[in-house]
Amino acid sequence: MRRLQQLLEWGAGLLLFVMVVVAFLQVTARYTGLFFVPWTEEVARLLFIWAVWLGAAAALFRGGHIRFDFVVARISPRLRRACEVGVHLGVAVLLILLIRYGYEVAQSQADTTFLTVNLSVQYTYLSAVVGSALMLVGLAGGVWTRFRQKTPGQGTA
Repeated sequence: MRRLQQLLEWGAGLLLFVMVVVAFLQVTARYTGLFFVPWTEEVARLLFIWAVWLGAAAALFRGGHIRFDFVVARISPRLRRACEVGVHLGVAVLLILLIRYGYEVAQSQADTTFLTVNLSVQYTYLSAVVGSALMLVGLAGGVWTRFRQKTPGQGTA
């Protein structure tokens, strides 16, 4: 799991770097008027969307998503564990729905292409499918690791 997390972090970082280069090219071309690059806006948007979804998956692997635990921290360990299971199940259901319906939306856009790039718009929507699937893998791995450990409050005798 650690390897996949690192791969996601590097992948999102690389996409972000390429997006910055493309955006710089776009701004330079627009304000200098020396050359015209029509595809930069669409490519930058596509790279940004993929970087966001891969970054969200990497954050889930790292445990970096926002978590409001001021109520959960005040309840008993047994009830806390039940709340965590409920939250994880809810997130898993949401990710499964994103995968299912995101794929349907992506398939509905398979014949549509970007205006300046001969690339299907489907790839924009597939970022949500891939990102959600990776988050589901990270969630399952995190749950497996966490619940294999001893419950809080159990000590060794």
